Amino acid sequence: MNRTPIFALIDCNNFFVSCERAFRPDLWHKPVAVLSNNDGCIVARSNEVKAMGVPMAVPYFQVRQLLTDNRVTLFSANFALYGDFSQRVVQILQNECPDIEVYSVDESFLEISRMGIQDYTAWGRNLRAKILQQVGIPVSVGIATSKTLAKGAADFAKKNPAAQGAFCAVDDACRQQLLDWLPIEAIWGVGRRTAPKLREIGMKNASDLSHVSDAWAQSRLSIRGVKMVRELKGQSCYGLDVSDEPQKSILRSRSFGHTIRDYYELEGAVATFAAQTAVKLRQQGELAGGVMTFLYGSKHSEVRHGGSFVTTLVPPTNETGSIVAAALEALKQVYDPDFGYKKAGVVLADLRPTTAWQLAFHSDPAQIDRQKQLSKTVDELNARYGTRLVRQASEHLENTHWFSRKQLRSPAYTTRWQELPKVK
Repeated sequence: MNRTPIFALIDCNNFFVSCERAFRPDLWHKPVAVLSNNDGCIVARSNEVKAMGVPMAVPYFQVRQLLTDNRVTLFSANFALYGDFSQRVVQILQNECPDIEVYSVDESFLEISRMGIQDYTAWGRNLRAKILQQVGIPVSVGIATSKTLAKGAADFAKKNPAAQGAFCAVDDACRQQLLDWLPIEAIWGVGRRTAPKLREIGMKNASDLSHVSDAWAQSRLSIRGVKMVRELKGQSCYGLDVSDEPQKSILRSRSFGHTIRDYYELEGAVATFAAQTAVKLRQQGELAGGVMTFLYGSKHSEVRHGGSFVTTLVPPTNETGSIVAAALEALKQVYDPDFGYKKAGVVLADLRPTTAWQLAFHSDPAQIDRQKQLSKTVDELNARYGTRLVRQASEHLENTHWFSRKQLRSPAYTTRWQELPKVK
């Protein structure tokens, strides 16, 4: 007997802003915004800032005066903090239900039909309270028989205080309530180009779209549109995506705070990125067969310049020194002193598990073991005392001005001993 799936979407509310407020209770119910990695654009807004009409991704300089006049507290993006909060929320969800799809940094789907839950709404509110108590992040919970409806239900729970943070659209009456409320442009799968076309033919909400036939949906919206309409009717067309395929590459890059022409500044940046990719590679238990270094000029300059070069690693390795050396060798091939650069990065490619590696005939096993032990020791020291305690000589010793502007970054409250919050 086939069981009807029940999906729950857990959506962290205004996630980046909520992470910043977790250690700043003085900012609860105050206007807060988060700037992009280079302090250039607005990437997160509190409800108070949204109410001011500040759009997502707007350049900061265009709304600077408005934010200043309204005393908006600004933060530079602190992705280490946000990533740690995300992992904490996911850990609670994994303990709650083994059937989980981490959809994004602030959203996860659960399939809860096998949990024996009697009251889905009460369960959702209890889960919300648990996350708020243990992590300090407010979430919205949407529950339905399809992922599209669950996503809409979470949006309903977020924007309707009477829902108390959770809304269940499993039964027909609640599903119809959701469909009547959900605007056509807010449906998961309706893009910015599609919504105006549907509006033109009189469709205002999800209820209107849910009544069309499969033939109409396929002719106007393609096969994906057919599935979207079926999901609005409560039929599940998309299960959990729990594939755990290994990454095909590892990337570390950054836009600089200003244009860089000096080779040695670029060398320090590239060496730092390469060292970071090597740590990630070891954490995944993999080896890299190639390293690519790339440089980009400013997209605003009249002459755009940039390029990339790939260095092969023989034998494949995850040892920091070899990866940094290969990245810097590639940098020499790309760098042109006649141009300035605004962005650089390192990509590890041709990844393979360490168990699949065969020792090259000219390699010294004892030397390989020494390199492994050295990398392990460095990783342990940096994990304990700070991520930049022990570095390659080619890396920058301090946060020099090639780093992105992060003038308003909050402390790494949860990931660095030196920046733990102090109780007075």
